[in-house]
Amino acid sequence: MPSDLADDALLVLSELITNAVVHALPPASLCLSRQGGRAACAVRIEVTDAGPALLRHHGGSPRQPEESGRGSAIVAALSARSGTTTYQGGTTRWAEIQ
Repeated sequence: MPSDLADDALLVLSELITNAVVHALPPASLCLSRQGGRAACAVRIEVTDAGPALLRHHGGSPRQPEESGRGSAIVAALSARSGTTTYQGGTTRWAEIQ
């Protein structure tokens, strides 16, 4: 896998995991898969959680608006395709990096 693709995949993975930890109920699980066979340089990243959490206060000072809220835009900019699948008992957010 080219290093620029690996860097993009790592950033997308981080954004999806952070979203699950901050905004959803546990547990969160991660699934990585290579798409298109051995010669392909595409990665699918899936993060599944138990669905949206109720709004909660994490203690300490509240985050400044400029410190959060860009995860979806980052995922969309770095991925060829991305989306969300919601089902009873959970949510999977996914992205494909090429």
